[in-house]
Amino acid sequence: MGTWAVAEAKAKFSEVIESARVQGAQEITRNGKLVGILVSPEEWRSAKRTPAQNERTMSDFFRNSPLAGSGLDLSRSRTKARKVAL
Repeated sequence: MGTWAVAEAKAKFSEVIESARVQGAQEITRNGKLVGILVSPEEWRSAKRTPAQNERTMSDFFRNSPLAGSGLDLSRSRTKARKVAL
């Protein structure tokens, strides 16, 4: 990840964009403090598709699955656990 001061990033904007495309995210700083990050469109789109962003639960996944309504029994057994000899 590259780091650019705001003034340098403004002066070399095309280079910052190319670096984001080739090398990954580029940090922009002002007075040594992070004020922005430039990423490629591909990196931005993939970050937007993360499960944490979607906030889908496992039950949502099974409910929307192509197997929903197929007769597959996904209910949990409420019987006691069996004893296993160790």
